[in-house]
Amino acid sequence: MRVSIVGAGALGRVYGVRLAAQGEDVTFVVRPERVAGDGPYVIEQVNGSQRRDTLERPRLAADIPADAEVVLITVRFDQLAPAHAGAAHAGGAAPRAAGGRTVADILRGGPAVPIAVLTPLLPAQREALEGAAQRRITPAMPSVSGYADERGVIRYWLTAIASTLLDEEGGAPAERPRLEELARRLTEAGVPARLDRDVGAQNVATTTAFFPLIAAIDAGGGVSGLVADRDTLGAALDATRECVALAERLGKVAPWAKLLTRLTGPFAAKAGVALVRQLFPETLRFVDVHFGPKLHEQHLAMGAAILAIGREHGVNLPALERLLALIEGRSGARGPAARVA
Repeated sequence: MRVSIVGAGALGRVYGVRLAAQGEDVTFVVRPERVAGDGPYVIEQVNGSQRRDTLERPRLAADIPADAEVVLITVRFDQLAPAHAGAAHAGGAAPRAAGGRTVADILRGGPAVPIAVLTPLLPAQREALEGAAQRRITPAMPSVSGYADERGVIRYWLTAIASTLLDEEGGAPAERPRLEELARRLTEAGVPARLDRDVGAQNVATTTAFFPLIAAIDAGGGVSGLVADRDTLGAALDATRECVALAERLGKVAPWAKLLTRLTGPFAAKAGVALVRQLFPETLRFVDVHFGPKLHEQHLAMGAAILAIGREHGVNLPALERLLALIEGRSGARGPAARVA
């Protein structure tokens, strides 16, 4: 199967390398200056089989090949749409790749094939991306989390209790057979995947419920800084309760997200963090690396989008507003517009 993956960060590499190892034809769509290549792509599974895969010569391109059969989008949330709901924090500038292109530009220039977005996709961002790209989008939920270590190797967790979900009603009806084939190929590659109903709504609800927990890592400058900062931790816990209540109005929250939000209180104390650090040290390293300053722009954009959803439903989120102010205050100044991986 000819699969194009827009974005070559941790998520894109895990899906792409696993598919390539299974024999699929994978192209990574990256910024033009990266097309020349930056060496092999190496991924290591932390849990389960702990398998290691190396793609010695990843195929890189600035555009989606004309013969692509399906496209996976794995860029950050703040890179998705030409004008996202949180654009005001970046001066209203569109997130653009080198050469002035957006993700929508890349999709619009590609073939008319199914497009599945593994990045959390909220309603305003989906509408903006579909309108600008002039393409139907299929929301999806990944079952993989990972980060790049000091070697440039992607270390990742593949959740055994959850499959990668593709919304069976997300794209055009004629696209369903191709998406079913993609799910089958992913499963054969060791990444269980399936089509399911209401994945888009589940994605919105789960992202909304879980967001304060990941944004708090940025606000606190890491897990250790967060648990030591009573004001930031309090804002995070209050915002989690607000967002869980809002999420329950939006759709079904994924079971793993429900569990984590319920455990937030017990494990937010120093003793809880110390226990996790002792038993699962790499988990905390992943959280610090993946959800810290690296995703600062994404946190601001996603937080603004969730506040907008709250307003649409007549729900005030004062604790979330306070948490976002703390996140923005960490940088002192807003960074440049994000670029596509």
